[in-house]
Amino acid sequence: MNERYDRQILVDQIGSEGQRKLEQSSVIVVGAGGLGSPVLTYLTAAGVGRLGLIDMDTVAPSDLNRQFLYEEHDVSRPKAISAKEKLTAQNSTITICAYAERLTAQNANTLLTSYDIVLGAVDSFETRFLINTACTSLDIPYIDGGVNGFSGTVLYSHPPELPCLNCVFPTASMKKKPTGVLGTTAGAIGVAMANLALLELLGLPHPLKGKLFLYDGLRMRTELIDIQKNETCPICGTHGS
Repeated sequence: MNERYDRQILVDQIGSEGQRKLEQSSVIVVGAGGLGSPVLTYLTAAGVGRLGLIDMDTVAPSDLNRQFLYEEHDVSRPKAISAKEKLTAQNSTITICAYAERLTAQNANTLLTSYDIVLGAVDSFETRFLINTACTSLDIPYIDGGVNGFSGTVLYSHPPELPCLNCVFPTASMKKKPTGVLGTTAGAIGVAMANLALLELLGLPHPLKGKLFLYDGLRMRTELIDIQKNETCPICGTHGS
C-alpha cells in the first residue's frame, strides 16, 4: 500500500482496511469552484480511488479569492481541465475523470450513475435540485453544500429513509440572485463535505443522518438541527415521481 497514506492509516478508525475501502471507492463532485476546491483537494489527498468532477465554466479573476485550485495563469482556462491537472499533480495514483460540460436533466443519470457518492458544490439552486432529483432516482447518497457570506450549510440526503434536499429547502423558497462568498466560508463548508464523504466511504457513523449542519463564521459557531422527511415531497415523498 502506498506509503503516502501512512499517517492516515495510523488513525484507529481507518487502518489498512479503511484505506483499501477508499482506494476502491468512487466520488463525483459537481462544481470545481469555491466548494469544489477543498472537496476535490482533500478527497484526492485521502486516496479515493476514482474521482469525477463536472464543471463547464472557465476560470475568472473573481474566482481567485476562494478557488485555490487555480492561479492567475489559469484565467480563461476550462476549470475541469485545469483542476484535473492540479489534482493529478497532487496524487497521480488515483483516477480522475473530468467532464467539461453542463449537468442537465438529459445527462445527469449517465454521468452520476457509476459513482458511490455525489457531492454538489455549486452555487446554482437549479443545479442543486437537479442533482437531488437524479440521486434520488439512482439511489445514490447526495451531499449538498451551500454558502452565503459568512454562513453555510451541509445536507446529507439518501431517500427513502432520509429527507432529500427538496424536503428541507422547497424549490419555491430558494433565492435566485447571486450571493457574496468569503473564501474561508467556502473552505469550511468544503472541508465538512469532504469529511462527511470520507466517513460514508469508510462505513463510519456520522451525525448528519436526519440533521442539517449549519456554520456561522461570524460567531464561530456550528449547529446541527433536526430535519424531517416530507411525505408529500414531489421528489422523494410517497407521491413523488
